[in-house]
Amino acid sequence: MDATGFPVALNNLDRTLAGAVQRDMRLLLSGVLTRIGSLPTKAAHGYRVRQILTCFGWIPVRYAYIRQATESAFLAALGVVARTTDAARDRVVRSAAWCGSFAEGCQFLRQLTGMTLSISKLRTLTLAFGDTCLQAQAAARQDVRSYPERTPKEGDRKTAHTFFCMLDGTGAPCTKKDTAGRPGKNGEAGTRQIRVAVFGEYGWLDPKGRPSPWRESFSYAVSGDDIAEVASLVRKLGIARGCGKAERMQCVADGEEALEKALRDAFPDAIFTNDFMHASSHLHACCQNLGLPAEAVAKEYRFLKGLLYRWGATSVIKRLETRQPQALANSPTADKELDYLRKRQQNMTYGRLRKQGLFIASGHVEAAARVLVVRRCKQAGMHWRHKNAIRISAILAYFRSAA
Repeated sequence: MDATGFPVALNNLDRTLAGAVQRDMRLLLSGVLTRIGSLPTKAAHGYRVRQILTCFGWIPVRYAYIRQATESAFLAALGVVARTTDAARDRVVRSAAWCGSFAEGCQFLRQLTGMTLSISKLRTLTLAFGDTCLQAQAAARQDVRSYPERTPKEGDRKTAHTFFCMLDGTGAPCTKKDTAGRPGKNGEAGTRQIRVAVFGEYGWLDPKGRPSPWRESFSYAVSGDDIAEVASLVRKLGIARGCGKAERMQCVADGEEALEKALRDAFPDAIFTNDFMHASSHLHACCQNLGLPAEAVAKEYRFLKGLLYRWGATSVIKRLETRQPQALANSPTADKELDYLRKRQQNMTYGRLRKQGLFIASGHVEAAARVLVVRRCKQAGMHWRHKNAIRISAILAYFRSAA
């Protein structure tokens, strides 16, 4: 008893019982599977005992086998691949993808499920599943979704059924084998590009007039291929999602020319939009290099950002070229930043886009890039093989794309 009169063992009772349940379930599952696997089988030449990883840990299973058979019918019926059941592989892969490292994934499994396996085993199972996810992504099976009737909140209003695709890219730190000879910003590249695509649908606007996608509508894809291959993949996935059944379609990206070309090649009839925040960033840089006093810079930027938001890039360009021609002529940097808006002004009609209930920002895909790539693959000290970073990202995209 402790000082309060309660049994000392009470403090860890649930932990003790959980451990006992795991041990008992391993014995029970081993006995049941051995009994089934040892049933008389025609043409069997003998029996084997194999250790199999299950949700409760490793168990020995005895089963009949046939010489020269490529695989055991019993293990195939059990769903065993690489000595692991389907449910156990699911837990292994999720732990490896969501934890900070493969070693952390092993520790997580051991502490919470009692499953013990080596880092190399966990890594092998995870990367193999990553290949499976990439194959499923490339197959682009039909995935047309339907959604329950929505109960609108105060201020919500209906809009045209819209299908959208957003595309972005981020660099994963890679080994010298994958970055050698590739140019970077300051010499040789230290990263390799992974493209991230987000698909979704909406038919409602929130009280502020912003698109409100159905939560069940999001699906994700990743690719490390050349941009032409990315365009082909995005088109296949968009068609599989039923983009043609929506009343309209919108594509959103951050202004990178390669991304815009890929999206226009994939969906030539879609409404294309450049991200408002990237446009604002270039506008701010332009204002800072006009040679104005600090207070004047802040005031001019606030006004121009409001103009950009209410009307679009054409009004901003007209004002700057009319009121600051000499400053633009004297500052190549300011003119270059304004040139970003000039080249893309047809994609920056933000006032019209807002009135039509369309996106003006690419926040969904930027968040996806952080969740699918950055959070897992860009931790301090990490250096991936490019194909392995893609595999891990593909696993996370697969899990988050479930309808």
